[in-house]
Amino acid sequence: MKKLLTLAAVALVGALLAFVLIPDSKTAPAFNLPDLNGKPVSNADLQGKVTFINFWFPSCPGCVSEMPKVIKMAKDYQGKDFQVLGIAEPFDPLESVHEYVKQYGLPFTVMYDPDKAAAQAFGTQVYPTSFLIDKQGVVLKTFVGEPDFGKLYQEIDRELAK
Repeated sequence: MKKLLTLAAVALVGALLAFVLIPDSKTAPAFNLPDLNGKPVSNADLQGKVTFINFWFPSCPGCVSEMPKVIKMAKDYQGKDFQVLGIAEPFDPLESVHEYVKQYGLPFTVMYDPDKAAAQAFGTQVYPTSFLIDKQGVVLKTFVGEPDFGKLYQEIDRELAK
């Protein structure tokens, strides 16, 4: 009886670990936000492009630290089926986001998430948090904090080659 309970416990722990550690591909959640110029952007805009969605805000130290690398990545993949979408969270006013985008010349679409609806849909709680999404709109990877950009570039290259 004791052996049976031990085996059952081991099987349960193994199943839970597999559930937690094996990524399940899921479609990116629905979102619909205007960019800083008023043009609507939604998850429909993910189709056909590998996408890096970055949740950030201007006064976030980690966000500011990684932003030059995000800008470089957007420029490095310009002209390919790749896009960066920045979603600024309302920890700073919209005017601060506009000022930051202008000052640093962000070369990608930036939206403002005034009620955190997009952040909640994606399940973000820590910033920066980013998502790599394939051409079909499936979330491939979630990055909490700054990603390893060398590995990220390899993943993007693999997805673009498909």
